[in-house]
Amino acid sequence: MSHHFKDYRPLLERSLDHAAAYLESLGERPVDKETTSQQLRELIGGALPSGASEPEKVIDDMVNALDAGLIASGGPRFFGYAIGGTFPASLAADWLVSAWDQNVPYYVSSPAMAVAEETAAEWMVELLGLTEGAAVGFTSGAQEAIYTSLITARNSLLEKADWDVATKGLYGAPRINVVVSDQIHSTIKRALSMIGLGVDCICKVPTDKNLRLIPSELNRVLSDCNGPTLVCAQAGCIDSGAFDPFDEIADAVAAHENAWLHVDGAIGLWAAASDSQKHLLKGIERADSIDTDGHKWFNMPYDCGMVIVKDPAKITTAMGGSNMGDYLNDAMEKPDRNAINFGIAASRRARGLPVYAAFKSLGKEGIVAHLDNCVALAKRMADKLAQVEGITILNDVVSNRFSAQFGIGDDEYRNELTARVVHRLQQEGFLYPSTSGYKGLKTMLFSVLNYHTSEEDIDQSADKIIDAYNIERALM
Repeated sequence: MSHHFKDYRPLLERSLDHAAAYLESLGERPVDKETTSQQLRELIGGALPSGASEPEKVIDDMVNALDAGLIASGGPRFFGYAIGGTFPASLAADWLVSAWDQNVPYYVSSPAMAVAEETAAEWMVELLGLTEGAAVGFTSGAQEAIYTSLITARNSLLEKADWDVATKGLYGAPRINVVVSDQIHSTIKRALSMIGLGVDCICKVPTDKNLRLIPSELNRVLSDCNGPTLVCAQAGCIDSGAFDPFDEIADAVAAHENAWLHVDGAIGLWAAASDSQKHLLKGIERADSIDTDGHKWFNMPYDCGMVIVKDPAKITTAMGGSNMGDYLNDAMEKPDRNAINFGIAASRRARGLPVYAAFKSLGKEGIVAHLDNCVALAKRMADKLAQVEGITILNDVVSNRFSAQFGIGDDEYRNELTARVVHRLQQEGFLYPSTSGYKGLKTMLFSVLNYHTSEEDIDQSADKIIDAYNIERALM
């Protein structure tokens, strides 16, 4: 029998050269090259190949074609949306995940990956000060983690209302009230649509000027909620970085006869690791479920998210571990960790290994230093911009992000000027903020999430933002 495993080495070495060249260019390359989709189609597309090509040439041609449309979101001056960079050890571990090509839903299919993910899960709960023994599942991102959390919440709430949704379905089930802040993220709404609750069941609670849920308003809303009730709070609001008051929210949820508290911590959950930031999350350990993203503030390669459920029995029941085929019975009866019990995915890659590598390479001290540095840099940028007449920072900067507006005048003028400033900055390519909204206003959203961002990056970017503001103000 002839095997060709040695064929991989020259291709992997070629990929290494291309990857290293790209990574080493991130400090200087434009963040966005403004290539059109049609130009990319001409570079990348074409007729379906009828025959084979030399793999080395395929790799080289592919890299050359795709380079024109790559966004340097892993670079130190990408400040838009909520996208982080990648810790070096985590990227290297992720390459090995692909090379080892392990399928990790069951312990028996990859004992090493099962134990590595189990260890990463335990370290994560310890790092964040959550309930010892809480279940952690590794997902594709926060969207899947939210989906998994809300399925678990739905099933648990209905079970307490004497309805077994796993066998009976949702037809005729008791109605579940859904209570969220008016800053609800779209991923929550998408999950509600997918799990059969729908968005019409949503009741929104007002927020304060920093976009934090107002506890007294939550109590008022909950007083009108009879029956099963799902409450969703936020750890790190997308537009202000604010954290909801979890202790007061948890008190309100605990007083309800049948309620579940979920916290969307996609962006801000990691602040719980820092002594200087964890006061912002006081009480979060009381949540029934939490989601977060690894590829945001924690700088994991895509894709990597986490779902955390305080009571492991709740998620393992909801994920249907007892519904496997006969050929998997032996695998499921093993006493070790079967990842399929902690998420909706069956076949999947070992997403937890880059997390394990980050903990091993950085340790708690290195992780906390990264988290605290991002907050310091966000505050540095906000302070510099706030000194300029006509630039307004809309929120108290308590974490790694803020929203800003440009100009002096009515809302329409400031909204238009803000959009123009952000568009100019994106076109110039030195840095990349994004636009968003803040209680009806058009804003520049500025996020600092990248391990590689420095004070120099912040200072140079501040100058570019101020220059763009002055240019666009003069043009209007």
